[in-house]
Amino acid sequence: MNSSQRLKPIKKLADNKEKVAAQSLGKSVEYSNNQQDRLAQLVGYRIEYISAMSVKTQQGMSGDRLHQYHQFLSKLDILIEQQKVVVEQSVAQLSQCQSNWQSDNSRATAIGKAMKSMKFKEIRTADKKESARVDEMSTQAFLRRKNI
Repeated sequence: MNSSQRLKPIKKLADNKEKVAAQSLGKSVEYSNNQQDRLAQLVGYRIEYISAMSVKTQQGMSGDRLHQYHQFLSKLDILIEQQKVVVEQSVAQLSQCQSNWQSDNSRATAIGKAMKSMKFKEIRTADKKESARVDEMSTQAFLRRKNI
């Protein structure tokens, strides 16, 4: 078995690892986008809620109802802060997945290039051997004709 053939299982493993990393990266991108969308929705809802509360207070509202609005707004603010943490974590995870994929992709690419280089050298060596064999046969044929 020649050198390039011996690398095939290693290349296959590297390609599989890169494929798994790419899938993980895709899932991480989707998760991060979903979490950012959720944060945007919460912030948008907060803006709508404050706007609605402003209209209601201008129309007149009981102190108890105003207190309920403020309590809900406080809970919404806590949710937004928690979601910001989730977004930060998802971005960090995304960055790690991207780094893992780049590393795995670079390795798979390097192994592929090494295999191509080895294959090229093997072909070149085989061509040289074949050329030497043909030259030897030609020389022997020439010498036989000369001796006849």
